[in-house]
Amino acid sequence: MLAFCAKQLFCGVVINELCYDPVGADSGIEWIELYNPTDQDINLSGSKIYSGGSTYSHDFTFPYFVLRPGRFVLIGGADVPNRHFTHNFTFQNGGTASDGVRFASADSLYTDTVVYDSPNSNLLIDDSGLPAQSLAEDTTEGSSLARIADGWDTNLCAADFRVESRPTPGLPNRVYADYALLSPQVIPEADGYLLELIVANLSQIAPLSHAQLNLYRGSELLHAEAIEPLAGDEQRTLQIWLHGSYELLFAELSLEDDPDLENNSLYISYLGDQAQAPLFSEIYPAPLAHEQEWIEVYARAARKTFVEYIIFDAANNQIRFSLPPVPGYFVLCRDKESLLQTYPDCPPAAVIETSGWAALNNDGDSLILQDLYGEKILDAMSYSSAQAVSGMALQKDFEADQGELWSLGIPNPGLDNQSSSVDLPEHEERLKIVGSPCDPKSGDEILISYKFPFSGIRVNCSIYDLTGRKIRQLADNEPLGGQGILRWDGLSARGAFAQRGLYIILWESQDASGGKIHRRQLTAVIK
Repeated sequence: MLAFCAKQLFCGVVINELCYDPVGADSGIEWIELYNPTDQDINLSGSKIYSGGSTYSHDFTFPYFVLRPGRFVLIGGADVPNRHFTHNFTFQNGGTASDGVRFASADSLYTDTVVYDSPNSNLLIDDSGLPAQSLAEDTTEGSSLARIADGWDTNLCAADFRVESRPTPGLPNRVYADYALLSPQVIPEADGYLLELIVANLSQIAPLSHAQLNLYRGSELLHAEAIEPLAGDEQRTLQIWLHGSYELLFAELSLEDDPDLENNSLYISYLGDQAQAPLFSEIYPAPLAHEQEWIEVYARAARKTFVEYIIFDAANNQIRFSLPPVPGYFVLCRDKESLLQTYPDCPPAAVIETSGWAALNNDGDSLILQDLYGEKILDAMSYSSAQAVSGMALQKDFEADQGELWSLGIPNPGLDNQSSSVDLPEHEERLKIVGSPCDPKSGDEILISYKFPFSGIRVNCSIYDLTGRKIRQLADNEPLGGQGILRWDGLSARGAFAQRGLYIILWESQDASGGKIHRRQLTAVIK
């Protein structure tokens, strides 16, 4: 049901897209787009747009203008094409604190506000009338802030807006519905096998077009199917019956403007009579500074002699290795001595140093485990860039019934995965301290969880006591993924337990392309 303001119908007019940090000098090329999602005309005469920095200041007043239902109005500088009104805005670019932009009706009874970047140290208010808590991301130069769908408005800026690298001033916003392939299950039958596969919409919004699912065996296309648009958070189970004997399959899902292509494809393996073959158990693709990548495999049964295996990645790089004729967990790495120093609980006999190593990609990869001479596919797995979290390992749940087999956990090479699985902290802000107060003598750790809208960052992170003395450096200009965790075990650089008290954590990061620097001062308590 539509809401009515005291003088005119305004409820529903939204800031639909905003470009406050265009490429180069901002003068003349900043712009704002409003949208009318209602079914009635709205007279914008006398309504205003405000810029927010330390406070909101008046920037533009509408002359007589009627915004039709489902239409846009674009206001921008003289160099903005297709603008309806010309105005040189003075929007703030974020960087050190939250900034904002506000639309207000002529009688000020209705507002629509977007507050972006963090922290909101100037206490800019949003449409609740209180200092904004839900903040949109700060854009990169040349990008815009755009609603996830035209007119989408929950009054939560973090949920309503995304950074749009391909702005659409005066045109409909792109719909970035995130589809994923999940939970494959292969069921053998008399003359073939049945494949069950879930297609899920992980976003809140439905796409505007069909998706296309293709299923391959090698280069042979076995099955093609169009998937009708799924509503937000909807999922659909597909059942595909296939003739012939089973081999490794590859499923690929394509959808226009899908923001995360890494979860749109997967290898599907069925062990069948190879049920005693080794399997992937734990993958460590995004190590912390001064650590190394490694792959853990699990041999479930004894064999008569050493057996040779080979691992291929998506680029056809290879890792060759031999497993001893005993069951257990085995860790493949480049440097055995270094790995044992990093993980003193790992059994030395479980570590196998390989002569070659194919680097695991932080932006996602696929791995295939194969019998070297028999050339049988034994296991396969894929991971996305979102799963390559710095300092965390991907661990297989062998008890899962063809469900979500892989989850993130604390690295635990050579040992049972189930003792180390954890959930990543959920947070909207870029940095969050978890585990404070901390008792390091009891084995507790302080986690610095970070989440940036970049595929890679360089990080400096140090711990100081209240006298200003640096007691530990956790990262020194280290290249890390855009999301991950740094762990502080409560020890000083000399290996002694930090004394009880308050500690300052200084964080400085920059995206890998050399963009804006993000600095924060955080606190943690040792008890």
